[in-house]
Amino acid sequence: MAFLFRLQTADGAPAQPPTLTSAVPSWRSGDTIPLSSQRTLRVVGIRDDDPDQPPVLVVEEMGRAAYS
Repeated sequence: MAFLFRLQTADGAPAQPPTLTSAVPSWRSGDTIPLSSQRTLRVVGIRDDDPDQPPVLVVEEMGRAAYS
């Protein structure tokens, strides 16, 4: 089963990517979302105030790995 989440930054803007489909239904603050070997998002909050929309994971960029 897959769960859809919207991704937003702390200021409410859509993150990149703006959505995430995940097998994990219960994300928490501090969890990390690896997008690639060089890019990871950290969950800093969760909003689920609109029952007609997928929940929102508030995320921040953790930085990119440096190339050698």
